[in-house]
Amino acid sequence: MKIFISWITKSLLVLMATLGLQAVQAQGLNFSRGSIDFDNTVAGSVSPEETVTVQFFGPIPPLLNVNSITPPANPAFTVVNNSCLEGLYPQFEPCTITFTFTAPAMAGPVSDTFSFESTELGVESIILRGSSDGATPQTIAFTSTPPDPAPVGGSYNIAATGGESGEPVVFSIDASAAEICSVTNSTVSFLSVGTCMVNANQAGNGAYFAAPQEQQSFAVTAAPTANPGTPEPVPALGTWAAMLLSALLAGAMAVLQLRRKGRRPSGS
Repeated sequence: MKIFISWITKSLLVLMATLGLQAVQAQGLNFSRGSIDFDNTVAGSVSPEETVTVQFFGPIPPLLNVNSITPPANPAFTVVNNSCLEGLYPQFEPCTITFTFTAPAMAGPVSDTFSFESTELGVESIILRGSSDGATPQTIAFTSTPPDPAPVGGSYNIAATGGESGEPVVFSIDASAAEICSVTNSTVSFLSVGTCMVNANQAGNGAYFAAPQEQQSFAVTAAPTANPGTPEPVPALGTWAAMLLSALLAGAMAVLQLRRKGRRPSGS
């Protein structure tokens, strides 16, 4: 009988020790998922929402004082919803956090944490992991040629193609040529003599890098001098003026002939 009682006592002690160990292991903030591995890897793609449930299990202390909460610093991980706040956490009262992951432009693995810090238990964290295939480069190419010459007062419609991001190619005048030319949308105007330099830029997005800047430069020349034009023609003589001139010429010829013959005109 004593042996049986001793066996029961030992069994109870083992059971109590096991339960006590499990209770100790269960204490703290329990996460329904201690880590999340996001599957989307295409640059710019956004994952489905992933939710973690957080609960505090005692028994010591009856309330857990969460001093601070630190969300992920990496912008690839977004906290969509969060009901887990700083303050006292009663036992068994759940809160939830919902995350998404946006695959970044740079290729490679990405990781971060969402952390809770308490005086009693220190730092406990949810681990977030993802990866990206990387963004696609894009380039700009000018498809228009500036006029030659490009005189002051003139203008030029500039054009260029970009990458496949769908973002527009935007033109601007380089600071070095601010007094030489200007641009409005795609029309370049020539302001003064010098070198005009036009910058072309295309922004990126999640799936494409921004294109490297391209430049087009050309000489702006002086405006041509005004054409003096054709001299005004001498106006033609009118009919009466022509008859008078003809009569005067005829009289002069008659006087000349008489003098050659040694005769004077009558009345002289």
